[in-house]
Parts: sequence; C-alpha cells; structure tokens
Amino acid sequence: MSDIFVMLRNQDNIALTSIDGIPFVTLLRQNEWTVAEEIVELIYADAGFDDLPLGKYIVVVRHKSVEPLEVKYEVTIADEDEVVFLTFVYLEPERVFLKVSASTEMRL
Repeated sequence: MSDIFVMLRNQDNIALTSIDGIPFVTLLRQNEWTVAEEIVELIYADAGFDDLPLGKYIVVVRHKSVEPLEVKYEVTIADEDEVVFLTFVYLEPERVFLKVSASTEMRL
C-alpha cells in the first residue's frame, strides 16, 4: 500500500505549523468524499496518509487565516510501493499560498 506525506513550509523552507496559534488541517479526498483528516503535526509541520490503495486522490490543506482558505492538489497513485511527498509553501508574512512541490519515491 502507498503513502502520501504532506509538509508545510514558509518561504524560507522553515516548518510552518500554525498561524495565530491555529494549526493547519489536511484532508484526503477521493471521489468528492473526505476519506481522512489530519491536523498538521506541531513540531515538524507534517501529516501523513498511510496504506492507501491505488487510485486518484485530492489532498487539501486548509487554514482560516491564509489566502486562499483551501488549497487542493491532485495525486494519482499508480504503484503499490509509491510514496508521494507534497510540500505546500506559504509566504508567511503575507499569509498567502505560494506553491506546491511534489515528488515521488518507491518504497524499498
């Protein structure tokens, strides 16, 4: 089974766990249904969705104090040993979403 790891960083690649003391929330959706929800871990600014079957997913990062309030990224898992890493980057002073960096590795 495959995994998706989500990391949040600011413009200087420093872990971004929360804004105004409120943590980011990540959602995993499939076929418009939310199948999992994780609060971003408050030390490393990450969240993980483990043991996922093959298929198409939408990863959502949400926070009420940034623009836009919700960012979506589509992921297709095509191999059982695939590990997807997503890094959502925010311009912290302006509280604005900047970009998503995605990479894939194969589990050993």
